[in-house]
Amino acid sequence: MTAASPGSESSYDLDLLQRSLRALSSSIDLPITFGGLATRDGAPLTSFVGTLGQSIHGLVIEPTQGLGGRALAERRPVTATHYRQATSITHRYDREVSAEGIVSLLAVPIVVEGSVRAVIYGGHRQPTQFGDTVLQGALRAARDLAWEYSVHDEVERRLAALESESGLPGQRSVDGAERQEHRALFAELREIGREIDDPVLAGRLDRASRGLGFRETPREPSAPALSPRELDVLCQVALGKQNGTVARQLGLTESTVKSYLSSAMRKLEAGSRYEAVVAARRAGLLP
Repeated sequence: MTAASPGSESSYDLDLLQRSLRALSSSIDLPITFGGLATRDGAPLTSFVGTLGQSIHGLVIEPTQGLGGRALAERRPVTATHYRQATSITHRYDREVSAEGIVSLLAVPIVVEGSVRAVIYGGHRQPTQFGDTVLQGALRAARDLAWEYSVHDEVERRLAALESESGLPGQRSVDGAERQEHRALFAELREIGREIDDPVLAGRLDRASRGLGFRETPREPSAPALSPRELDVLCQVALGKQNGTVARQLGLTESTVKSYLSSAMRKLEAGSRYEAVVAARRAGLLP
């Protein structure tokens, strides 16, 4: 077994992978789910739901090896009703899989812009034929995860370009992890403020969140006035979340989220959600 090297993955990617595995396990009949982010050498298994021991924790799945390795290499879902008896895969990881009690297993690659970003698994501890409901649910989870990653990547690319092209003289650079931390804290402060009945305390939290947002980029005098809800939606989009996730996070319907986002885009004269985030940050409305 090859151990994964800690600290080499994006914390956002890992957190999103773990949330997706929890959602997959709860939405369809899969008592065990796990996965890992893809690297040049394979996919270290880092995220788990329903495991009983540590046998597969840290295991690096190499391309073409085992069920997940085949999914990585072929970029398509692969299933095995009887893992130990499967003739279409190598059995390099039989010892670790058996130690976890896994009998039936499916593996689905997460493909983003033509590259495999991660691999997710779902398993049973008894022989199980994976029906259409389970397969479609796993594919839907994989598509959702790929979409979340692609949105986050695009936002990060555009914000990085903005920072490199229009940085202020003497402004210290902020690495990607710190930028992400600022945005997450900004969103969290705004969410807490919405849940507080005391208007004075809610106002203090709002000012604190805005202070965080403007620490590096002063607000432009001509910046458009976004409503609190428009700003709430936009700061969630800046974290790489799609509309359905934003709706659940803010307790709104997806159509309402789309309406707020469209309004913010119009005020910011942006042609897409990505351009809206970039324009809002340029105007000092977002960290």
